Amino acid sequence: MASKKKRESRIWMPAAEPIKLDIVGDFSGKGLFGIHGDALLSYCLESANVDFDPGFQLLHAVHAVESVLAKLQDRGCNFHIFWFDDDENFSAPSSDSSKEVASKYHLARSVLIKHLALAPSLADRHRDGEFNSHSKDISFCFPSTHSEAFSTHLANHAFRFFLASDSSTECLGEEKDARQQDRRLLRFLKQMYTAGYFVATFENMEFKSSKVYVCMFSPRSDITPFAVKKDVNIPLGAARQDAIHEKLKQISMLDGIDHLTVRETVTLYALSSVLASQDNERPTPSYARNAAAVLVQLVALRHLALSERSFPDQPPDWDPGQYLPSFASSFYDAANEAIRAWPGSISPDDWDAFDLFDGRLFFAVWAELARMALPQHITDELAKLTHCLEQLSAVDVTKYLPQQHGGGGDKPSKSDKKANTSTSSVLAFNHPVLDQYLEKVKISTQVNEPSATAPRIFEELTHWHNTKSLDPKRIPKPKGFFARKKDQKFRADTIAYSASLTGASGKNIDPEVIVVKTSNDVAEEAKPKHAGGGAKAKNRPMSGKEKAQERVRLINEQKSAQKSDAVVSSWRERCKEFEKETSLVSRYQKAEKYLLGLSKGHVGVIGGEVGLYLAVTLAQLQDACKPSKFKSALLAMLWYRMTNTAKYNLTKEIFQSLSILSADFRTPLDPVTVESLPSRPLPVKDLDQELKKVPSIGDPIDFQLEFCGPYLERSFDSAPDDRVTFEPDAWQRKVLDAVDAKRSLLVVAPTSAGKTFISFYAMKTILQSNDDDVIVYVAPTKALVNQIAAEIQARFTKSYGHQAGRSVWAIHTRDYRVNNPQGCQVLVTVPSILQIMLLAPSNSKDAKAFSRRLKWIIFDEVHCIGQAEDGVIWEQLLLLAPCPLIALSATIGNPNEFRDWLRDVQTRKGFDFEMVMHTARYSDLRKFYHDPEPAVTEFGGLAPVERLPLPGLDSGQNQDKKSTFLPVHPIASIVDRSRETLADTSLEPADCLSLWKSMVRHQNEQYPVSESLNPKKALPNPTKKSDVVAWESKLKDTLSGWIVDSKSPFKAVQNDLRGSRWLEILSTHVDEQGDSRKTEQVASPCVPSNSVFSLVVDLRSSGSLPAILFNFDRLSCEEIVREILDVLESAEKQFKENDRAWIAKVAAYEKWKTVQELAKRKGSKAVKGKTQGDEEKTSKSEQQRDNANRDTSKWDSFDPDAPLPQFSFADTTKMTQAEIQDRIWALGKGSVPPEFIRALRRGLGVHHAGMNRNYRQGVEMMARKGYLTVVTATGTLALGVNLPCKTVVFTGDSVYLTALNYRQGSGRAGRRGFDLLGNVVFHDIHPHRALDIMSARLPDLKGQFPTSVTLVLRLFSLLHGTDNSEFAMNAVRGLLTQNRLFLGGPANQMSIAHHLRFTIDYLRRQHLLSKTGEPLNFSGLIGHLYYTENAVFAFHALLKEGYWHEICTDISNPTRQQDVLLEMVTVLCHLFCRVPCLRFANKTWLEDTVKRSSSIVLLPALPEKADKILEGHNRQTLDIFQGYVMSFAVQHLSDTPDIELPYTKSKVQPAEAAGVKMPTVLPPTTVRSPFAALSGYQDDFHSIHELCETVRSGVFLEESAIPYIPVTAEETGTMPWNAYLLDFFKHGDLKALVRENGIKQGDVWFKLKDFALVLASIVASFENFLNPNAEEGEDNVGLEMDDEAGDEEPGEQGQVEEGMKKLGLGAGSQSTNKTPVVAKKKKKKVVVDSWDDEDSDDGSDSESGKGSGVEGSSKSDTTSLGVPSWEQDGKSLKNVHAAFVLLLEQWNEKFHKIGA
Repeated sequence: MASKKKRESRIWMPAAEPIKLDIVGDFSGKGLFGIHGDALLSYCLESANVDFDPGFQLLHAVHAVESVLAKLQDRGCNFHIFWFDDDENFSAPSSDSSKEVASKYHLARSVLIKHLALAPSLADRHRDGEFNSHSKDISFCFPSTHSEAFSTHLANHAFRFFLASDSSTECLGEEKDARQQDRRLLRFLKQMYTAGYFVATFENMEFKSSKVYVCMFSPRSDITPFAVKKDVNIPLGAARQDAIHEKLKQISMLDGIDHLTVRETVTLYALSSVLASQDNERPTPSYARNAAAVLVQLVALRHLALSERSFPDQPPDWDPGQYLPSFASSFYDAANEAIRAWPGSISPDDWDAFDLFDGRLFFAVWAELARMALPQHITDELAKLTHCLEQLSAVDVTKYLPQQHGGGGDKPSKSDKKANTSTSSVLAFNHPVLDQYLEKVKISTQVNEPSATAPRIFEELTHWHNTKSLDPKRIPKPKGFFARKKDQKFRADTIAYSASLTGASGKNIDPEVIVVKTSNDVAEEAKPKHAGGGAKAKNRPMSGKEKAQERVRLINEQKSAQKSDAVVSSWRERCKEFEKETSLVSRYQKAEKYLLGLSKGHVGVIGGEVGLYLAVTLAQLQDACKPSKFKSALLAMLWYRMTNTAKYNLTKEIFQSLSILSADFRTPLDPVTVESLPSRPLPVKDLDQELKKVPSIGDPIDFQLEFCGPYLERSFDSAPDDRVTFEPDAWQRKVLDAVDAKRSLLVVAPTSAGKTFISFYAMKTILQSNDDDVIVYVAPTKALVNQIAAEIQARFTKSYGHQAGRSVWAIHTRDYRVNNPQGCQVLVTVPSILQIMLLAPSNSKDAKAFSRRLKWIIFDEVHCIGQAEDGVIWEQLLLLAPCPLIALSATIGNPNEFRDWLRDVQTRKGFDFEMVMHTARYSDLRKFYHDPEPAVTEFGGLAPVERLPLPGLDSGQNQDKKSTFLPVHPIASIVDRSRETLADTSLEPADCLSLWKSMVRHQNEQYPVSESLNPKKALPNPTKKSDVVAWESKLKDTLSGWIVDSKSPFKAVQNDLRGSRWLEILSTHVDEQGDSRKTEQVASPCVPSNSVFSLVVDLRSSGSLPAILFNFDRLSCEEIVREILDVLESAEKQFKENDRAWIAKVAAYEKWKTVQELAKRKGSKAVKGKTQGDEEKTSKSEQQRDNANRDTSKWDSFDPDAPLPQFSFADTTKMTQAEIQDRIWALGKGSVPPEFIRALRRGLGVHHAGMNRNYRQGVEMMARKGYLTVVTATGTLALGVNLPCKTVVFTGDSVYLTALNYRQGSGRAGRRGFDLLGNVVFHDIHPHRALDIMSARLPDLKGQFPTSVTLVLRLFSLLHGTDNSEFAMNAVRGLLTQNRLFLGGPANQMSIAHHLRFTIDYLRRQHLLSKTGEPLNFSGLIGHLYYTENAVFAFHALLKEGYWHEICTDISNPTRQQDVLLEMVTVLCHLFCRVPCLRFANKTWLEDTVKRSSSIVLLPALPEKADKILEGHNRQTLDIFQGYVMSFAVQHLSDTPDIELPYTKSKVQPAEAAGVKMPTVLPPTTVRSPFAALSGYQDDFHSIHELCETVRSGVFLEESAIPYIPVTAEETGTMPWNAYLLDFFKHGDLKALVRENGIKQGDVWFKLKDFALVLASIVASFENFLNPNAEEGEDNVGLEMDDEAGDEEPGEQGQVEEGMKKLGLGAGSQSTNKTPVVAKKKKKKVVVDSWDDEDSDDGSDSESGKGSGVEGSSKSDTTSLGVPSWEQDGKSLKNVHAAFVLLLEQWNEKFHKIGA
């Protein structure tokens, strides 16, 4: 198979940087995207290597297209395919030399258009009513991309992106024509790109498990328009169409034939047209002979099986001189005419034109025409067709037909060549556990096996991501001074972090003391509890203890009464203070703050009075307002105060006042017996007079829905429950019951609904049960890990007596630990670490081992199973889990499907399972689009803001100006008109009311609105949130019938809800040149109204700060903060330079400071003049008293450099200056860029993975305190991090702004307990895109194929290390026998079993597994590098074949050392961390950048020997897995022919068997699909990719699960790899990698770090292999590999040094010219104590010297490594180890320098 080739075609893309991503899970999900039809066809012809010329394999081409569509469909993709009439003449070459090829292409195009248009009916015919995702039309034709019809189609559908091509199809013609086609295909791509759509290309598209990876281009407005001439295609004229219709009708009525299919009709039409178009009176003999051959081919297609239609390239008797290309072109053109002009609809049973013509069969027939022996019934069919053709064309071709008749004729002919069905033999294998899974795999084994080289049974004793042993046995040594200091600092930071999470004051936390429950406690709790204790309990006399308790109760009541009097007295005094405040807004704010600051007991005493006072203040405010939206908002706030105050303890006076409001609002209060209420005079007189000024509202239900939505009662059947400290809703009590019953749980509920308590309740249950049970909390990011651990620290404490190394909680991630993971009861970790721990033999050897003590596993954000990178680990963990689990998520697109899979997994393990689903948010979200009037203003400072806490940006409080925030109704945001989209939309009460009103206005006879939906009838008074949710569901039920019908009033409802302003934005936002609202560049402090700074100012004036500004580019996040900071500092500087009052103030301060300095100098001289005796007379206490008596000046606290309040967004009331200074000081010097430190002081923060952990946690803490009011972030704050805010802003578009990230990010707004309503704002994003994101549906969780080769090897290590324990067997059972979430995976267990057996054979042949399943030799290296699969197997192949041994022979030679290292890096760059160089075909870039660069940029080819070794490895791997397919097909698919097209399910099978003897036919294939065999391919493959792409149906073969990587030119194509790693090793220039190699600045540090981790893993693996009996088997290097979202590493801004310390990888020696030797391994203590944060302690401690290095001495210390037992050709592995140690050291040295 030919590989994909890249040509010079990126005419307009050099400025655009594509991002490779998964369109299923990371971008589009269920969203609709467009596919350019011609690009699809061209791509499929090339990628499937269809024999299009000369063979014209139409069926193979259709199969190739359907294969791509079926793969997209299986992964849940939703797409439309576009064909444009004016592209037809340019979709294929048009020169004379390629006319036949162009005619073929046009015919194939027309057939495919008609075929895909029939796809819904074809699929329905074959699926018997089963629901299928392509039951709707997917193929659409338009005159051109500029046509009105296409524009309307775009407007009516929400397209996430467009998939097209940026290169031509080479097989279609000459280079000149290919370039012309290039331009045509690129025109569509460019038009969509410049119109603001995302675009992706077929080139480099990759299907991997359930993912679809493409290179995605983000829309940019600065692309130069690509000039393409608009070509006009002239369609068939009306007269010509009528003539075609008449002739087709004539064919259908011909005599002598019963029924013709489309294929037969079109063939007769085309032949008659060709024969009738000859210039001569009679056609030439060649034309007649060709026509006869076409008829024979037509009959053969009726009767030949698909497996009998594979022919070699050239028939033996081929005579090209007699074959006329002009005949073929004319035939194809005529057939194309018939297909395009086919009248009316086509029955699916008659449609077979997808197999209209078989070029290779035609050539075989043409060559054998005179000698063919046909059965009688075949010649009879030919005679009928010949007669029909004669009627149509008056030409008789009978004499050219075969004249020989075969005897018998009813049996099919058999080829002399037989299909290869011999299965490959495998190496013998047996295992007591695996044999039961493999017993049904029948396959021969080799008698004589190749012997392994000195096998060594491998036993993994270490955790290869940390230096601490998994099996500690030594008593820990006391920590040194610096280690203790470090522990103390970390403890203080964690406590401070915990306090910020719990809202504790200062750094004080008050955790609950956990006591293990006794058996009596458990029994008591199990007893049923009856209210009142029953009759006997009432009559029973009190015991002594009860009497004592009663006396205590009475005493406490007396004390409480005394305190109540004091509270009431204090409240009256405060009332007087409040009354002095002239500003009603300020008065309200102070009173509300007073109420919130009261204790629970005090609220019970005076809460009602304070609430009433607030209500009266609001009444006074509204009385001063004119009727407006603001006044309505005030009345809604007053309504809330009334209903909320009624919940407190009332007095008669309070109830009387509330009754006045109740009458005004026409809202009844809960019934109360007034006589039973106490009486107490109110602190302020005439309150009732103020309340009587409140106007009476109209309809109470309408008022509550429109204005009081955020204030409605939010509970859903809540009730008291003594298991928690709050009143849980019904669904929360259901969760508690499931945890108590130890059932597995899936909880799906929106952010802020109340999921957090579940995890902590389960943790508390475990802690109370005993001291041994363990619960694991799995989080997707280390940011969330740190937060959860801090919350546990703040919530729970427990004493373990004198048990060393025990703790309540521990953290274990890839780069650090806190506390001992083996000694904790609550482990907080990331997925990869839990997987390692569950697969570690030492963790499951006995009953006290870690894995055996697991009782619960909590999977937070379980939807991460759908992630492209580590989603497979989540799936493996769910299958591996040895205990019940709790899975939590707010964003699962297919919860029912995921529930069914998870229930099956859990019930197979014996665990009960339950799903609890809650759909309502606690706080509603209101969406806005930032739409300011265009203007540029000079910023002169922030004005003081005094406003009420009204929810929403549209409260109308700023009555003096037009709001810059345009609200968006959720129904108005819907672009994809589907019922699923509607069901996924969430409405708040006001949205429901406006929707109902609009539906009533636009209803008609066909689409009525039931009167039962009238809110007056549907809702009670007062209304609760649960009532509105039920009403919302009924409204959606009615609207769901409207949304799918284009003739319904739905569009009118949408336009009504959008309003004129929004419709104007949609129509005027973009002009022909791009974004007409592009931010204007001006000098600070002048700011455009549409800038981020203006946005933040608008949010501040609306009272909607704090806010998180999401932008999914790290550099953009930093630039936003820099932009805001620059405006503030510039304006402040201008103010200080020009404001006279400030200048005078600073002058006075300087004068005071001068006086103070003079006084200080005088005092210093006086002290020097004192005698020793004088000094002794003045004690220290006297000096302190003197200092205290000194007058304090106002200048003592004055700092002229501190930010002025009017130039800062910080809320200085939330933190003291001392707290701020302490937090900033904790960040350290030089670890954070200075501008971000200055930004913190002004209330601005940045949060992304490139900032170091201390800074990020500092931002979180200061934001939680409320000091920071503006934080810019990527996705690091979207996944569960507790950082509440009022507003979330999405600023700037990105491919990562997906439905999932939008839901996660917007969930940060309006967090429970903080805000009544959350605001979501779109800024600097195209309005169409904003609507698309708002209404986009969540992606389905598809999972991946979870069984990999490295996982199989690690399972064998687990089985071997635990002596096949029950735990290990359960792990194997879970992974090998459970159903897969990956829906495209194997449907039965036999496919898995075969795949497993040949995986084992691969491991055996690689000397990694013994005959009986023991891991051998370098299996540990495979385990260490599991995260690099499949590159690790290529590295192992080089190691096994002695390549590394050979090149490292000269590592001790100083003159050869650098050459060796350069060759090593070159080879490693071909294996690990590979980045393709997409711009290599751009000659301008090559000339201007590459040739002038200090970098190589394009990676040199592999050394010849390495290339041969890897080619041989891939060839062997190909043979092994080809054998797998062969064996599975022979054993299980012999009776299941591969005859079905993958997308439409149309079958290609003969009507009846007939003996059409074709002597040149090739034997049928067993492994390869017979559709691919049509182009002449047999069961011989050139690459694994070819095997996977063309394998027959019914066989599961996942390319990513095969242990190989493409390395040869044939496997990778002509595209080279980027040499960024090699370049960095040579010059160490980070900027050059960004500038010349094209690595994104935000990613470069992480890519270099990843390579460092690979090197460290290799070094650790070698040391473990060379010295398996070392002390505790510890690795020498602490490894870190953090590829998760929100990773914890420092970024580019000077953070490398800290990152290297965290990695445990020092900079090493400067010497590179001395002989490298292995450093002696130092013993490192096994930490079982608490607070062990990092892998390395301070350098002064003896244990700090860890790691391997290369010393300057030439003497090698071999005592620690011992004599290696694995050698090849006498070349010691120690040389390889020493070379990698040296390479790691030099890499780290260069890595360290970039952060110096």
